[in-house]
Amino acid sequence: MDRLIDLNSIPVQATLQILLKDKTTKKNIIWATNTYKDLGAGFQDTDEITERRIFGLNDRILQPRASKSLEEQKERTRIKAEVMTPSWLCNKMNNYADEDWFGYQNVFNTAGNNTWQISKGRIEFPEGREWQDYIDSRRIEITCGEAPFLVSRYDTVTGEFIEPPTQRIGLLDRKLRVVGENTSDYDTWLKWAIRAFQSCYGYEYQGDSLLIARINMLMSFCDYHEARWNKSPDAVLLRKIANIIAWNLWQMDGLKGTTPLGAHYEEFHQLSLWEDLQHQQETENDDLTALPCVIKRWRSETSLRWEESTMSKKLFDFCIGNPPYQEKAPGESTSDKPIYHYFMDACHGIADKTELITPARYLFNAGATPKEWNAKMLSSEHFKVLEYESDAQKVFTNNSITGGIAISYYDNDAKYHPIETFVPYKELESIKEKVIGSDGFIGLNTIISGRTPYLFTDIMHSEHPDAEALLSKGHAYDVSSNAFSSLPTVFLQAKPQNSDEYFRVLGRLNNQRTYCWVKKQYIKGRQAQYTSKYKVFLPKANGASGMLGDSPARLISTPVVGEPNDIATDTFICVGMFNTKDEAEAALKYLQTKFARVLLGILKVTQINSRDTWRYVPLQDFTPSSDIDWSAQLKDIDAQLNKKYGLSSAEEAFIEAHVKELCNV
Repeated sequence: MDRLIDLNSIPVQATLQILLKDKTTKKNIIWATNTYKDLGAGFQDTDEITERRIFGLNDRILQPRASKSLEEQKERTRIKAEVMTPSWLCNKMNNYADEDWFGYQNVFNTAGNNTWQISKGRIEFPEGREWQDYIDSRRIEITCGEAPFLVSRYDTVTGEFIEPPTQRIGLLDRKLRVVGENTSDYDTWLKWAIRAFQSCYGYEYQGDSLLIARINMLMSFCDYHEARWNKSPDAVLLRKIANIIAWNLWQMDGLKGTTPLGAHYEEFHQLSLWEDLQHQQETENDDLTALPCVIKRWRSETSLRWEESTMSKKLFDFCIGNPPYQEKAPGESTSDKPIYHYFMDACHGIADKTELITPARYLFNAGATPKEWNAKMLSSEHFKVLEYESDAQKVFTNNSITGGIAISYYDNDAKYHPIETFVPYKELESIKEKVIGSDGFIGLNTIISGRTPYLFTDIMHSEHPDAEALLSKGHAYDVSSNAFSSLPTVFLQAKPQNSDEYFRVLGRLNNQRTYCWVKKQYIKGRQAQYTSKYKVFLPKANGASGMLGDSPARLISTPVVGEPNDIATDTFICVGMFNTKDEAEAALKYLQTKFARVLLGILKVTQINSRDTWRYVPLQDFTPSSDIDWSAQLKDIDAQLNKKYGLSSAEEAFIEAHVKELCNV
């Protein structure tokens, strides 16, 4: 891996000053990472990267992620949301982009199992489009890191070189292949090779990754030049290419559209939209200013500020990438804030077409992305999902992403059928349509409690004035999951022998299910029926085998019947308000059927088993007059349900393959 990035190579030595330049600030790019802060002055996140700083202390400071220790890789993933994209995935996504442009599949290669086979012969262009159109198509890789979507000198995950250049799969690699196939003399080849570079863009926050990306672009030019003409480019040409690269791969905070880590930009004078900002004077003030980034328009020889609000026309034809997924939570908090949806929206604003890989939770209206945003995407006629993978570690090794990952496609000019409800399996989609299309369909969610069905009363707080301080801030009246351990004087492990009336409370203590007792006057129900009726208590979370995937899943933990005067902490949700114990036991059986659980799997993509995840599970009649014999064993009940909703043998086989057996009741 030592030669992945060779700072001592002739091309890098000849162009390093140019590759370090920030075209917006007219200074050098900055580190924008604390990775090197222990090296002292000059290596802090706001310091410029200079040749002296790279070579002066350690010529191995700048290394691709694949060359770093596993510990450092994990740290960058944790702190900077850095998740590297393997070449096979970049290829698959680039193939989708070209399939859209060309109108047919496998244009440059045929993707296999984490590999690819390069297409033989010349690339054929569709009617009405010329090869020059493809070269000039403006494509950008957002948050580009080492630019694996643009150039594929090596796999950014494994560090393996991809040689010869004809085997490479980046967007720029493809353009250079087309140039090579359609030009015969050096001047024409060079003209269109330069235009290929001018039409490939990217931005990155961290300065070390950006410099590596720029070097990868430069060395790719050298590789193709030498492969075609059997000679190295001269210093003048190298500097010309390096200048294009310095313009087209720039340093930017993608959430703000400005240079990173700077103070707020004060617009003291009106800047023209197409102004090149050449008038900006360097200042001796070392304080950084978050300047609006400047983008070069090569065909018009103009520059543009990165401000969506001022753009009347899309800046790029196509946008692709693997954006950061979340911001690390501040302090001791473990609730990282998702940010990938901001990048998705930004891309839709600056490009005609966008293809991104992100967490998939929003497709199921789960996770921490805003519900309004989830609904917007699922109802959009411009949006579709190309691929979904429930097990993210199959794509990003050693990176567990709850809810899986998805490759999405957004086309401002397209009109797709809105997703509305995302179902990743065709058999499951078919089951869903049969169920919700059945006569009188009502979802089971209509008889399931929302969050905190039981609340503390003012009487509890008056008799236990210290309780509020012992409970989570803002949840003084919630019978929360930690109530037993937080309020041992309120929740008693044995029922007192006195005249007071008590609720029996199901909860967890010392990581075990247990029952405690609490005075009735301490508790009020949001709905009285939840206390006075029979019901089923079901754990709200299931971390183990909690979602549909390749392996059979449980999806729920063991439910239990609750009797009148039984309540539960927030650890559990309440299902039903039944008049008899037999009805509650029938409902309990229903929750355990494979039929109910596979339909639960449509929306349950995290460990959380909330009320809304049961929306596509049909409500049943649990009384003796039901069309289902609830006295039968689970297997027989499943057979009755499958027949009731007209499931095919393929659909039944899908359920058997994807839902784990529970107990035989």
